[in-house]
Amino acid sequence: MSEEVNAPEEGQQQGGLSYGDIQAAVQIIDVTTKRGAINGDELVQVGTVRERLVAFLRYAKEQGEDIGELPSSPYNQQSEEPAEEAPAEAAE
Repeated sequence: MSEEVNAPEEGQQQGGLSYGDIQAAVQIIDVTTKRGAINGDELVQVGTVRERLVAFLRYAKEQGEDIGELPSSPYNQQSEEPAEEAPAEAAE
């Protein structure tokens, strides 16, 4: 028996997650922890999931995907361009 695969009809969304969905999940985690909605004994698991989501977004951005700004994370390596230093004046 062969299975027939149908493309989604026009106007229907295909299942899956977008980068925006993942960023929203990180924001939800941030808000709920700030409001105290997560018990202390659950914070390690929630924090681990949050960091995995941020790592996924970081990887996607490194691969050239347009994901917008990364959520803050102690593990984000923000690449800041070094400020130009003024040339040292010659001692006379």
